[in-house]
Amino acid sequence: MAAPLKNNIKEKILVTTATLMQNKSFNDISLAGIARAAEISKGTLYYYYNNKEDILFDITDNYLSKLSDDFISWVENKEKDTSISRLIRYVLERSSAKDFGSLRLYLAGAAVSGNETLRQKYIERYHYFKNTIRDKIIERCPDSDGDYISWLLLTTMDGILIQNQLGNSEFDSKDFIEKTVLLITK
Repeated sequence: MAAPLKNNIKEKILVTTATLMQNKSFNDISLAGIARAAEISKGTLYYYYNNKEDILFDITDNYLSKLSDDFISWVENKEKDTSISRLIRYVLERSSAKDFGSLRLYLAGAAVSGNETLRQKYIERYHYFKNTIRDKIIERCPDSDGDYISWLLLTTMDGILIQNQLGNSEFDSKDFIEKTVLLITK
């Protein structure tokens, strides 16, 4: 029998950790617990990951990459209405969805609390998203300030995510998104 491929082991670690996080907080999950649930040795786990934050980053990065790929696929689909108002709505709705929200918030917290490697990775991901969104905005509105609008969307989506994760009953994300679309596209 052939040895498992490196990517298969990494993927198994990521899937196992994400599954564990459905029932436990990330702080309550140990590397030993991840190894046990993934049915691998701790040594194998440490070969791929030195700490939990790196696992969390990869889980979140995979999720954010999927969001980005979905966005590009959607915006380049000639059969869809990808006007500037629909583009803004799409970014805010998809990026502030509750799934993986707690992961993103935990990652941001770790990044601003002194984990310099994580902070740099997070900033790189923000720049990538900002540039991707900016380019699509400029395609639709060449005279717009694509940098400003893309940063506005990214910071707005983070705010929506926080309010949704808090379960703030006074915050209506759908209404907020609609009003934001109208405000930006006036």
